[in-house]
Amino acid sequence: MIEFPQIHLDPDNTFASDFGILIHDEFKILYVDENLCNIIGVEDVPNDISLPNLLNLIVDINPELALAHYHRLMDGSARPRVQTFKVTKPSGKIAHVLAAESIVQWKGEMAIQLAIIDITEKYNDFYQLEQQASIDSLSGLTNRNRFESILSSELAKAQKLNYPISCLYIDIDDFKLINDSYGHQAGDEVIRLFSQCCKSSIRQSDFIGRWGGEEFVILLPHTSHHFALLLAERLRWRVSKLDVRIPEGDINFTISIGVNTLIDATASPATVLHQADLALTYAKRHGKDQVISYEKTIIPSNN
Repeated sequence: MIEFPQIHLDPDNTFASDFGILIHDEFKILYVDENLCNIIGVEDVPNDISLPNLLNLIVDINPELALAHYHRLMDGSARPRVQTFKVTKPSGKIAHVLAAESIVQWKGEMAIQLAIIDITEKYNDFYQLEQQASIDSLSGLTNRNRFESILSSELAKAQKLNYPISCLYIDIDDFKLINDSYGHQAGDEVIRLFSQCCKSSIRQSDFIGRWGGEEFVILLPHTSHHFALLLAERLRWRVSKLDVRIPEGDINFTISIGVNTLIDATASPATVLHQADLALTYAKRHGKDQVISYEKTIIPSNN
């Protein structure tokens, strides 16, 4: 079960349709009404014998936590709550529902009643809006605000579990010249083509975001510095083979990449990114179209 954003007002009553009632005792379903059957995709109200265990219907639930909450609710140490969860319909489709708990008497015994409404449509609308707010419209990549959150979260995991995590800071070389020479539409196409190349070059466990303008960041969890350098070099080579076709001819472009791997367990996300940026700056100043490690930018001490 997950918490759902708080509902403040629903003046047009579009969020809540008819609600259904379900009563259970330690998740053994005792009663469902017709509205509840419609919500979960059951044609007829089943008899008492055929009613399943509620835990078998809910998707991605932790049974131990659910049972612990049930017992706290029944002994009065927990208060009824409003939650959302997903249920599997007989068709195999997933329905998102909002359920309000209450304690009731059922045939002389204490039980839990759930007043349930189908919020699948509203949930999908909310999810789409959330996705749109996290995606850069031009590149189709994660935008900077969302990526900052991912960066903090993933670095914290790496520090806690003590595994390597690497960062690639990428800049499209001479991007201003491309815009000035061929126009912003050509520049936009360069960004789109580069973004597609990046997405096809990384693993599903990696993260990529557009940091701003022609700058991009790739985060590589569970990745050593050596492997990060190899991946960066492969990406640089692949980009060098791309071309953007415009009426004036084909545009070829290159990228520079700064690579940094988390070494200091106390380093902040800003520090990790700043060090990768320093490596990128070094690459830009020393010829472009290359991959530079942050370690190469550190001046050895003479002491």
